[in-house]
Amino acid sequence: MHLTRPGRSQASPPGRRPLRAVLAGLTAAGALAAAAMAPPATAAPPEPLGPEVVRTDEPPSGYAVTFRYQPPEGVESVHIYGDWFYSRPESVTCQDCGDGRHPSEWRPGDIAATPWQILPMERGDDGVWSITVPLPAGTFRYAFTHDCTNVLATGCTLHDDPANPWQIQPQYPGAPGAVRSTIYVPESKKFPTYDTDYQAPPRPNKAGTLESRRYPSPLSTNPAGVHDMVVYLPHGYDPDRATPYPTLYLSHGSGDHSTAWTMQGVAHHILENAIWDGAAQPMVIVSTDFNGLPGGNLGYVNELRNNVIPFVEQNYNVSTRAEDRAFGGFSAGGSRAYTLMYDHTSLFGYHAAWSAGGPQASQEQIDRMKDVAGGIMIGTGLQDRLGNIAENSQRNAAALRAAGVDVDEYNVLGVHTWHVWRPLLNHYLRELAFRTTATALEVDTEPAGRSDNVRLTAVATVDPVTTSVAAPSGKVDFYAGEQYLGSAPVRDGVARFHRPVDGALLDEPVVARYRGDDLFNESASTPVEAG
Repeated sequence: MHLTRPGRSQASPPGRRPLRAVLAGLTAAGALAAAAMAPPATAAPPEPLGPEVVRTDEPPSGYAVTFRYQPPEGVESVHIYGDWFYSRPESVTCQDCGDGRHPSEWRPGDIAATPWQILPMERGDDGVWSITVPLPAGTFRYAFTHDCTNVLATGCTLHDDPANPWQIQPQYPGAPGAVRSTIYVPESKKFPTYDTDYQAPPRPNKAGTLESRRYPSPLSTNPAGVHDMVVYLPHGYDPDRATPYPTLYLSHGSGDHSTAWTMQGVAHHILENAIWDGAAQPMVIVSTDFNGLPGGNLGYVNELRNNVIPFVEQNYNVSTRAEDRAFGGFSAGGSRAYTLMYDHTSLFGYHAAWSAGGPQASQEQIDRMKDVAGGIMIGTGLQDRLGNIAENSQRNAAALRAAGVDVDEYNVLGVHTWHVWRPLLNHYLRELAFRTTATALEVDTEPAGRSDNVRLTAVATVDPVTTSVAAPSGKVDFYAGEQYLGSAPVRDGVARFHRPVDGALLDEPVVARYRGDDLFNESASTPVEAG
């Protein structure tokens, strides 16, 4: 990928006019003489193949991408096929409905919508096909078609960009997922579009490591006896660190496999940017594959419990505590997330189900979810009409909250695409996963002279639910009922409050409320009687 910016002309230094005129004459004469003896000029080097991000500073988005591609001999026409067609949210009234506008017609407030369409490329004299597509900010997938006549690329073979292939290729023949090139476009300050800086690739010296791993799996039928995962180790991963890392397990949806969350969802970039911003702690990401596992959702759960998690915990410096494991999945992976959340709740400390309607929970399942140590997230694209997912997801989240389950519901504008699942993951990492705290409180009182005051000593201990190299910081506020008593700083996970208060206030129980900080979420103690 290349990034091009508008050029600037350089002003010539001043000089004396007569001398400059003489030099100009001498230079011209010399040039004529040299031209007679010089060999023919060589041709300019060809433009590089692949995508080139160009800052245009022009509407609608201030950026464009020029794609250059050389197909095999004999191809008569080439089109590009990418997830960059747009619609007003209110126009998406059914699956694959909407305005279907070309990216050159992008407008503020648009959402990326389906279906994709092919765009024609032009053949140059050098046999290279090219097209320049103005694009808003974000991560985009694309492929090329050869001699395709269907505007939706139906029935056409999709070809990845050999100049911009995925870093991790599918691990077995016939792996699903045919769009295998990705490009990131930054946001223009002059023409703001979407705030997607959290998807930007980190600098090479700040990036972690991607590994394609094959592990033994008696359950797997494809490949038989073994299965595949993609593991991401964060920048600075230390296999000998005294405190083991937390682990985030992710599931793809239908039509994808284990490379989906990194090669398309750029989960590793989203994590590294959250770490860099101080909003998440380093963790290991494991992107799983539910293809080739018989037994549907339960078969996948068994694969996690019996094969995936043991392999990861034996080969990487990760914690074996359930509180230090998080799970997230979208679409068909979101269905698996609900199975884990409802019926195998204790396997993970954090659960997230995205773009999946979810069945109605029984009372037994609700009781299990109330005991989740970390947290539960449910989210969807608000225009996701596939199986009425948007409506069903919101209805299910509301029903769980009404039943007393603490649910972090986060929805975004969008349909059933990666343009929804990336921001949902970003929210999960920055707002919930591995951030939960528990606050405990001890209270003591003693007389304070002859007044009606008493000397209150309240000690609040704030502990992260997840094993962490960091400790909660910030402040704890102390209350008697709803009456604010004061606050104290958190040092090494402890806040100490020691001062006289009106004894009448302590007729109400004392509560400590931790405010949270950049890495940890707020929490409150149970009420403690001061008498």
